[in-house]
Amino acid sequence: MLAALLVGSACSSGDEGKGREGDVIAGASKQRTMDLAPRQTETDGGIGDGVEAGDLRFRIFEVRAKDRVYAMSGPGKRPVTRGNISSEYVAIDYLVKNISGSPLTTGAKATLLDDQGNSYRQDKSIEPPSGGTDGMELGTAQINASTMFFEVPNGIIPATLEIEVSGRQARINLLERDMENVPPDDYLRVYHLYFNEQAYEEAYEMFDPASVQNITLGEWLSFYEPLWGKRYVSLDNLTLLSEGSGRAVFQMTRTFYDADGDIVADPEINPSVTQEMVEVDGEWKLVMRDDLVSDIIAV
Repeated sequence: MLAALLVGSACSSGDEGKGREGDVIAGASKQRTMDLAPRQTETDGGIGDGVEAGDLRFRIFEVRAKDRVYAMSGPGKRPVTRGNISSEYVAIDYLVKNISGSPLTTGAKATLLDDQGNSYRQDKSIEPPSGGTDGMELGTAQINASTMFFEVPNGIIPATLEIEVSGRQARINLLERDMENVPPDDYLRVYHLYFNEQAYEEAYEMFDPASVQNITLGEWLSFYEPLWGKRYVSLDNLTLLSEGSGRAVFQMTRTFYDADGDIVADPEINPSVTQEMVEVDGEWKLVMRDDLVSDIIAV
């Protein structure tokens, strides 16, 4: 099971990476609701749809609004924070696939539009996981997960994401959601992304409720807290073993790194594991194995 010894929840020294009252963890708690229905221009898809821009295919997974960003962009990178209770960030979690037929480095430009048509550029002061839209290395047909960060005025409604690649543009409706056709392997990639940021509440919700019914959220967070900023995991290979009737099983190869970016030499960590998933209400959920449940409860 990929959850064991990935990355944990609380952080480095000082205020770096520590939440205070009023803070919102990236990917965790207070996600703002968008109850209005702003006027939309023509788009190429919504959240959960595969949208092509040049040699890249994007799939937006989630749009999150929060006061404070916690991020760890890669092995050996220091966990960073941005923002406070008087500012707001919009974080957009996404997958990108290289459809060019040869290796490439991404060179995409992303712009966020609110419901009034105001535009916002990415906040480049936060280094995104895996290199982000501009600088991610992708092999032939390779897929990676990452996050776009935008600093915006409080209370805006994120309505449209524009992505431009080599002069070709795609527009994604951020108020429309269609997750039923998303393959289960995409959920695994996004799950790894969340564990490389401080998003444990949201990661907890990615599990099948039946497989975590004996684990409280507090136990879950306590189990991973000592590891935040000390471990980083990358998903290096993913092979589908079986799929059918709302159930899928994958073989995964992962690499664990310590805070300095060195590969973790731990005989108890098996980089190749199987992960079972089940479909619940049109979305894929991870199944936590019983021995890990026991480990978390014991801790």
